[in-house]
Amino acid sequence: MTVRKFRPPNRLAAMIKDRGGILAKDAVAAAEANVETLRDSSLAALDEALEAIEARFGPTAAGRAGEDFETLYTLTLKIIDVAGFAADAGVDEAAVSLCALVDNCAEAGAWRWDAVDVHLSALRLLRNVGASLPAEHRRGMLDGLHKVAQR
Repeated sequence: MTVRKFRPPNRLAAMIKDRGGILAKDAVAAAEANVETLRDSSLAALDEALEAIEARFGPTAAGRAGEDFETLYTLTLKIIDVAGFAADAGVDEAAVSLCALVDNCAEAGAWRWDAVDVHLSALRLLRNVGASLPAEHRRGMLDGLHKVAQR
């Protein structure tokens, strides 16, 4: 008895060997241009999330003591979702620190309003002028937020 082997053609291997398509640098440039179209709407969503957090959890929010931890965590995640366009300002890292703080508050079962207020002030500052701050000042602020969140 003879065994007959059959190999179907591999389309992917053939496509790789063929010339054509676009260069990687052109694909990256096109992708960056497409992502750039999302900048304005993403920054607007970031500002809306900051305003919502400020309205419900800011120092002047009347009913903030009755709010639950999950609400602040969810609103902060919205900032993280779109903060890539403000990454040079440190907004994303400050929002991650706020999430860590909310986790710690939830575990303890009590709000630490002084720490929440510090994070909200830092988020506002970083959103407005974070990109223009010297890197060492921004890093110092973010390191301070992490320390506050871990207490």
